[in-house]
Amino acid sequence: MVDHHWLIYGKDGEFVPNLDKFGFVYLITNLKNGKGYIGCKQYLVLRKMNEVESNWKTYMGSSKWLLKDIEKIGKEYFKFEIIAEYKNRRSLRYYELYYQMKFNVLSAVLEGTDEPAYYNSRVGGKFFRPVESYQDPEYRKNLSKNAKKQWSDPEGRKKLMNNENRHVHTKRDPITGKFIKENVQAK
Repeated sequence: MVDHHWLIYGKDGEFVPNLDKFGFVYLITNLKNGKGYIGCKQYLVLRKMNEVESNWKTYMGSSKWLLKDIEKIGKEYFKFEIIAEYKNRRSLRYYELYYQMKFNVLSAVLEGTDEPAYYNSRVGGKFFRPVESYQDPEYRKNLSKNAKKQWSDPEGRKKLMNNENRHVHTKRDPITGKFIKENVQAK
């Protein structure tokens, strides 16, 4: 019998904690809009010079916007997943920051909107969501170069022409970074 709401990331399997580890990095996903939150939690905390179990079993994140949404639409509309466990505080904090930066939690937006894709308002407790957006000129140049290359290749052009009457809906997996595509016939 499970006495917590955590699952194994990507497998929806029951999470069995290794309490010899220090803590875990997690992803909480709003199932209604796809918005996520990446954070970390430790298993034990120091209380009056004694180590006691933290509230990790019932923990729902530290973002006030995430907690408001959980209260508003209900916990059942959120998925709580453990990405990985770590043996010490240093590794735990490092990998929390690693995953937050890898998935651009401060600048990613939900597809087709300007709404942030993550509830995170800072990473590593220090770096905040930017006030203005910035796009690297090198990125734009490479994007343009790749598009020209694909269009000049007969096979690439054929692919582009065949997809003219289709819309592709994509959703990015926040951990692997891979796109999940769904083709929909245009109306």
